[in-house]
Amino acid sequence: MNIKSIASLLMMLMISFACTSDFDAINTSPTLLTKEKIQPKTIFTNVLKSSIFESFNSGNIGEFSGYFANQASGDIFSNTDYTSPFNYYRDYIINISEVVRLTADDAQKNDQNAMARIWKVWLYHWVTDAYGDIPYFEAAQGVENVINLPVYNTQEEIYIDLLNELKEAETQLGAQGDQLSFGNADILYQGNVENWKKFANSLRLRLAIRVRFADASLASEHISDVINSPLIDVNSENASLRTLPPTSSENTNNVNYIWTRELTATIPMFVGFPIMDVMIPTGDPRLPVLASPTLDGSESFRGRPIQLLQEEKVPYGHEMVASVGPLLKEETYDIIVMNAAEVFFLKAEAAFAGITGEDANQQYRLGIQASMEQYAISETDTQGFLSEEVGSLTGTQEEQFEKIVTQKYISTFFQHYQGWAEFRRTGYPRVWIGNDPGVTNGQIPRRLTYPNDEYLKNEANVKAAADRMGGNDLMTRVWWDAREGVPFTHPLQDVFPPN
Repeated sequence: MNIKSIASLLMMLMISFACTSDFDAINTSPTLLTKEKIQPKTIFTNVLKSSIFESFNSGNIGEFSGYFANQASGDIFSNTDYTSPFNYYRDYIINISEVVRLTADDAQKNDQNAMARIWKVWLYHWVTDAYGDIPYFEAAQGVENVINLPVYNTQEEIYIDLLNELKEAETQLGAQGDQLSFGNADILYQGNVENWKKFANSLRLRLAIRVRFADASLASEHISDVINSPLIDVNSENASLRTLPPTSSENTNNVNYIWTRELTATIPMFVGFPIMDVMIPTGDPRLPVLASPTLDGSESFRGRPIQLLQEEKVPYGHEMVASVGPLLKEETYDIIVMNAAEVFFLKAEAAFAGITGEDANQQYRLGIQASMEQYAISETDTQGFLSEEVGSLTGTQEEQFEKIVTQKYISTFFQHYQGWAEFRRTGYPRVWIGNDPGVTNGQIPRRLTYPNDEYLKNEANVKAAADRMGGNDLMTRVWWDAREGVPFTHPLQDVFPPN
């Protein structure tokens, strides 16, 4: 990433977020724009809000994940200029890095510093999961240490550091007394140290599981170290952000964009084929919460596949496909960053892989229960679901693993980057794809290509990274995408229509 304009960006940041109680004096004396005048908590709020909202609205990534399908998308397996999430550097990573710097030398802001470090990991893992090798150690430096042409680090190097950052930041939280809290400026946990510790540990478990097929030793080291630490295990501790109620005076950027879209859209936002394909056969009671039935009178929950040729689109007219459910269309919506259900499924996989001594089936069932509770499914329906074949880890080893991943996939509904990452890592869910091959020969991309702007501004380093990875190609695999035999072909791939 090229950051030669970082100085001007930070100056703009200072102007935007500095205390303005004495506006005239500040604007007539630039010397007052010192680090002491910048409010880290205001920057922190802005980064949290903006990045969480962006994770909720992810375009092509949502279709790669299988959670929704856009009738107007056309060929999404194409060589597009993927500027997002690379723009996280400019929009979020530079700013959260500044919060880390501004709080680093103040003993009373020890907890604030740790929280900013944790969120910086969250941001970086999105970017590296999307592209692979990215600028890391030399990126987002302070004004005094700007590196205009940062080197790209390998994803392996980045993940090792991200895992260590989470370990250190969690230990740092609550280690010193007499702290200045972020308070309500922390719109995720209101400055609650214990909740941030649980989030850090849970995120560490996610990242450790993600590298399992690439570096079993690294995964085992961190899983074993964190598995008995406090984790998110009840929905009241979920990392989530509720959108604001729509009013005439409220900025639409703070409102549930799906609710806003429903007011004016002539075509519904459809649910994808993959998510419906794994929920319909089991009679999943979460179906009417996550999806709205078709409008053709059949009351079906038919999902829409991606990459359909023109003639293949005929059976998928807008009245013949299910749309996103009532939960997503409400005036306010809780955007999930990480939930208890995912943590239980991570623990189930760790136990299934023999890394921990926990009962994989028990953790699997707890994950299903947590997800049902999150969506307010009745206890009767929950127990009924658990009593079915899907409710226990039975079958071959591969069938059991597929169950764990599939239920986790359902539990992370509309966390598009997570769904796409887990599909690439595990091969599940199996996805039926239309006959428009695009440039990937009919396969869901394994990564995003580096933005064109990087080739204009940081050419030598981006080329070196692309060459090292095997080419700047949609089908080049990132480091942790190491499981053999994936992706798996959908059993109905040669059948049309598949649903």
